[in-house]
Amino acid sequence: MSFIESPRFPDSISYGSKGGPKYNTVITAVNSGYEYNNIRWDQARHYYDVAMGVRSESELSELVSFFHITRGKGHYFRYKDWSDYKSCDLNATPAGDDQLIGIGDGATVEFQLIKTYDLSAGIINQREIRKPVNGTILITVNSVLQTETTDYTIDYTTGIVTFTSPPADTTNIAWGGEFDVPCRFDTDELQLSLDFYGYGSTGVPVVEVRV
Repeated sequence: MSFIESPRFPDSISYGSKGGPKYNTVITAVNSGYEYNNIRWDQARHYYDVAMGVRSESELSELVSFFHITRGKGHYFRYKDWSDYKSCDLNATPAGDDQLIGIGDGATVEFQLIKTYDLSAGIINQREIRKPVNGTILITVNSVLQTETTDYTIDYTTGIVTFTSPPADTTNIAWGGEFDVPCRFDTDELQLSLDFYGYGSTGVPVVEVRV
């Protein structure tokens, strides 16, 4: 499969869609009544139903056109998850020190963008950000804003930041900005009608892919 970096799945449709993260956990209950869990996925996969986001005939046409572009399941694409698309809280503005991505050692020049979810002391989950949004990314070293192409470059298809010179030992490398979810349609068939957007009765599944 190839990845279609542009255009992104229509924002007007993803805005009204439903869905979110899904984990894969197996619970085994023993005779004593205790349970044991096997967490199969360290990272969630996100699932969406974009049918609920179609609210007009023009948006229905957009969905059909995009489906043809991707050949159904055939190609991956960017998807904006309006419930989680920033390095910060949804009601905040991204800043260059939102998310720590590494500590300088005087030798390492490449750092993967990540987002850390942390609501409890010592319990965190780190998500690799593979599809940052061009034009929104801020990179800092010890809270000092860096200049793209001068101090670093960023691969917007992988989320890897490469510094022109290795950050000094013990410096904090951080970022802020927006990101997309790499996805594909989870169907090769659309069954739609002109009153589709009025009812949203037919699901159009979209699933996150590992890239």
